[in-house]
Amino acid sequence: MVSKKALTLAFAAALFAQAAQADIQHIVVVKYQANTDAGTKADIAKRFLALKDVAKRDGQPYIVSITGGRAISKEGFDQQLEQAFIVTFKNAADRDYFVGKPYRNTMDPDHLALATIVEPLLHRDVDGKVTGLFVFDFNDGAER
Repeated sequence: MVSKKALTLAFAAALFAQAAQADIQHIVVVKYQANTDAGTKADIAKRFLALKDVAKRDGQPYIVSITGGRAISKEGFDQQLEQAFIVTFKNAADRDYFVGKPYRNTMDPDHLALATIVEPLLHRDVDGKVTGLFVFDFNDGAER
């Protein structure tokens, strides 16, 4: 019979190993142009979430997880942003492959295909500058 202490240690080791292997969090938050319909937004969310299984690096899946959805907060601090996604990578090299510039010259082709669909739909200011995209990365294992 396995002791409670052994189970606790095994669980803690598993959590530590998972954190050590999945340190880079890539957050993407989107606001669309006013004429973007709900069906299009839902399709984009479906495609974004599917990148977890579709995107490959050297023929292998490399995205640890993707979660996300539409804004549901009623706090009033969402700045009219509509969807958010959190992509978890094992390391910065995988994130760099996914993102492309400024880290490398090319981006993951599946991510690029989706970005090509999304970019024209993003909210823009009066000068045409994209204002409907917020991206924030952090290292979950880094010092806070």
